[in-house]
Amino acid sequence: MFHFGSSTTETALSTVPPGTSPICKLKKEDLEWVCHGSGTESDTIYFRLENGTFVLLQFACAKISVSTTYQTNMMICEKGENPIFETLENSKMTIDSDKISVTCDRLKIQFNKDITGLTMSYTGKDDLRIELSSKFISEGYKIGETPNKIAGGTANHVFYPRVSVQATLEHSGKKVSESGTGIFIRAASSGILPYNIGARWYLSLVDNPDFYFHILQYTTPKKYGAVTISQAALIRDQKPAVYFYDNKLKLEDLDKSLNKTYELPRRVVYTLKGQTEDKKNATLTYNADLSNFIYEIRALAAMNPILKSLIHALVTNPILFDFMETDAKLVLKVDGEKEEVLSGTAYHELTFMS
Repeated sequence: MFHFGSSTTETALSTVPPGTSPICKLKKEDLEWVCHGSGTESDTIYFRLENGTFVLLQFACAKISVSTTYQTNMMICEKGENPIFETLENSKMTIDSDKISVTCDRLKIQFNKDITGLTMSYTGKDDLRIELSSKFISEGYKIGETPNKIAGGTANHVFYPRVSVQATLEHSGKKVSESGTGIFIRAASSGILPYNIGARWYLSLVDNPDFYFHILQYTTPKKYGAVTISQAALIRDQKPAVYFYDNKLKLEDLDKSLNKTYELPRRVVYTLKGQTEDKKNATLTYNADLSNFIYEIRALAAMNPILKSLIHALVTNPILFDFMETDAKLVLKVDGEKEEVLSGTAYHELTFMS
């Protein structure tokens, strides 16, 4: 049931008692599929293989009124090749007895018993196949113990912020098996239309053999307070993890040439504040370069007509814009330590929903 009367937003961060760390360990319950009432749920893994290939693989379930959509989304970006993207509607889903593993027509997601990793098996169109096994290198985390409360509903994201991957990709008569590194994100909302959670979304992932960084930041629609919700983490080899939750971004070099509807930034300046897991204050700045545009995804492409018509009545043309950056530089300062510059390769996903 959606609650259209409320216009308030209470972030998970705002409920954390003063003097208490907002970083909480992920629990099994945070990964469980609910699939009752109205809302959206998704499991997503992003990873880059050692040969440079970047992959996104996702299963999402959306329940709105009498309509339910099961959807798989897949993208492969290989060096020197056009991206391959599929968004396919599935007819059903089956939740495993562990409540966190799931099977649909195109994709099977299976967690191991101690929840230290998962496998995925994807069958796309034509000869496209993806098989992967993964291990969670870092602990799963979330901000606060309660979800964000938006417009009378709830929304939450939890992360395994560094994941090792062994994947086999088959398509176009080619077969490649490689290892790589990525991130797993679980998203769930209840009692709120999926496109009323955030009007603007910014996801940046930076990877290097020595570290993995992510930031997810979004702003609720103006009618729900235009509140910023943000979380980020930097996972480094042999060093304490760093979590950021007091975050700001600045959009620069706005450009109208990529899309007729939206003006897009070609540079995003992140300024982040947080703490290491051993309680040292930390800051991170990142001047993200979005000059290398790679793909545009129309979010409604594969949705069924009932759900699509409802969203079109409430939202103008939701679109995802994907960018790659080959020379990303993060500037990290931890109290008591020298400033450090971390270099890596980045993927940026901007989602505009109003």
